[in-house]
Amino acid sequence: MAITTSSGAAAWNFTLRQGSEFNPVMTMTDDNGRPMDLTGWSMTMNIARGVNMTPLLTINSSASSGSRIILGGTAGTIQIVIMGADTASLESYGLPMAASLTQYPVTKLGLHELVFVAADGTPGCLLEGIVNLEQKVPA
Repeated sequence: MAITTSSGAAAWNFTLRQGSEFNPVMTMTDDNGRPMDLTGWSMTMNIARGVNMTPLLTINSSASSGSRIILGGTAGTIQIVIMGADTASLESYGLPMAASLTQYPVTKLGLHELVFVAADGTPGCLLEGIVNLEQKVPA
């Protein structure tokens, strides 16, 4: 997935599987499709039930292990790592989505935003959207 900052925050919805690691990699590009140099940047992702609510989970690029964001410098890559121990502790709310009734139940967890501070100190929001949770079936 390639993302740019020219049009503000991009919408990105995703589903976490309870108890499993989530590990997508994307590339941040300029308007010409070239990878941006993320050297000196920092990023934080918050997942919360809703707007202005206490985050259920916060990960950032300053962490060196566990759930974290790994920035790829001149390659422009952003790897979001959410460990299985962290997804196991999350609890969704509401009824399962209709499309998931024949599979494992998927329910809404909340909202996320991925914010950054560029090397020159400029802040911004890169991604935002809905987070769903595929619930673990009890053993």
